[in-house]
This record gives sequence, C-alpha cells and structure tokens, in this order.
Amino acid sequence: MLRRINKLVNFSFIYEELQDKYCLDNGRNAIDPIRMFKYLLLKVIFELSDVDIVERSRYDLS
Repeated sequence: MLRRINKLVNFSFIYEELQDKYCLDNGRNAIDPIRMFKYLLLKVIFELSDVDIVERSRYDLS
C-alpha cells in the first residue's frame, strides 16, 4: 500500500506550500517536510503512536 501511495502522489507540492515558512540561512536544517508529511500520513492511516512511527521508520519506510 505504501509503495502505491508513493507512486500515485507527487509530494512536491509540500515544498511549494511551505517555502515561506523556512529560513534558509538561520539555524539548523529542518527535517525534510515531505518526510514529516509522510510520517503524519502513516500515523493516521495505521493509527500509530509517535513512538511507533519512529520505530517503524527505522525499518519500514523508504
């Protein structure tokens, strides 16, 4: 299922939506917004806790 979602959805719109929310020359680099969106999407689909999504991301997510 996850691979199908990844093939069907072009997540690049997230960069456009958030481009004015990030400062390129101030502080540490942020976590990639597409990765964060995918985490939140999977959290909702599979009803995972924060701890569970972090654990699964180490093994299951591309």
